[in-house]
This record gives sequence, C-alpha cells and structure tokens, in this order.
Amino acid sequence: MKIGVLADTHIPTKAKELPGRVIEGFKDVDLIIHAGDIVNRETLERLQEIAPLKAVAGNVDSHQLKKQLPERLELNLEGYKIGVTHGHNLKGHIMDKLGYIFPEADIIIFGHTHRPCNQRIEGQLYFNPGSPTDRRLQPHYSFGIIDLDNGINSQIIEFD
Repeated sequence: MKIGVLADTHIPTKAKELPGRVIEGFKDVDLIIHAGDIVNRETLERLQEIAPLKAVAGNVDSHQLKKQLPERLELNLEGYKIGVTHGHNLKGHIMDKLGYIFPEADIIIFGHTHRPCNQRIEGQLYFNPGSPTDRRLQPHYSFGIIDLDNGINSQIIEFD
C-alpha cells in the first residue's frame, strides 16, 4: 500500500490550488492522509478525486471542516497502527508529546510545524510531510510518501 501524505496545504490562503508536483506525486497512491490545515472543503474534494482520503482538522481549518473532521485518527493499514494528528493542540514541544498520545502506533503522522520530519524514535516513525504551499523557514516545499508493501518505507519529497 502506497500512501501520499500532506499537511498544511493552506489553500487558498498560501496557494490557489494544489501544486502540480503533489498531484503528479500522488498519481499512483492507494490512499492520501492529510494531517490538517486544509482550510477549505474544495481542497478535500480535489484530493478525493485523486485517491481515497483520511484527514484530521488543523487549527486554521474552517469551522465546517473542524466539525466534519476529527482532531485525531487511528488507522490500521497493512498490519501497521498509524496515528494522525495536526499537533496544534499539544502543549509544549510536539515531538515530546506524540508518543504519549499514540503509544501503540508504528507510525505517527503530524503537521503544524511546516518542518519535514522522517525520523524513528523508540521504534516509532515520526512523519511530518512539511508543507507543499508554505515553506516558512524551510528551503523547499514538501510532501511525503509512505510505502507499506515491504515494511515501512518513508520519504519526504522536496520541490521548489
């Protein structure tokens, strides 16, 4: 199973639409996971045209999306437990809290910082795809791919 991972798309405030590089990168994914700050329903609908979608709400999402989407998701995919949160509602340093809210997860997907992360900590994969539309202090825009076909293989895709 190949999963496309996004967070912090901030459409239409930071971009008018999904970057073509994201659409191209997701052309053969089986599922898309969005870790919040989608902002509007149209972006959700566009992603659902590409592949099935699972998403959580972020701090700048519309009131409608916050009512529609959970703050956290727990998924079981290909025998792996995956926790998803935006991360904005965690007090203190996000990385210090994730393992506590998803203690059984093999993979923890999060956003909010706009900083890509693809790191194993105490047996768990901490994965933040960064942002495809708002680099903040990062050198590149980014999104992620997690492939579960032969173990957990994850990568951050950077672009300009």
